[in-house]
Amino acid sequence: MRKEILLLILCAAILSFFASLSAGDAQARNLFISKCGQCHKTGGKAPTFAPTKYAAKQWERFFSRNKHQRKEDISGKVTQKELDIIEKYLINHAADSSQPEAAGLK
Repeated sequence: MRKEILLLILCAAILSFFASLSAGDAQARNLFISKCGQCHKTGGKAPTFAPTKYAAKQWERFFSRNKHQRKEDISGKVTQKELDIIEKYLINHAADSSQPEAAGLK
């Protein structure tokens, strides 16, 4: 009986953990759409793209070299915390990730 209770508690904790991950991922996707979508959408001043545009290492290199800042300063539109969340989202859903996301900004 005790083992069953412990197993149920463990299962509940695991389910809770994965539910919080998917909620955080949805928030990151919404941030990507709302912040990046300001420019990276059809008819916008920058080309559209999806997380699968690059492999994870390419996204990491893009952000570590501040490539976006060379093209346009986005610091007034996106905070560093938001940028970190967007970077993680793009890396987690890159072309070579375990969960690639081809849906991008339209």
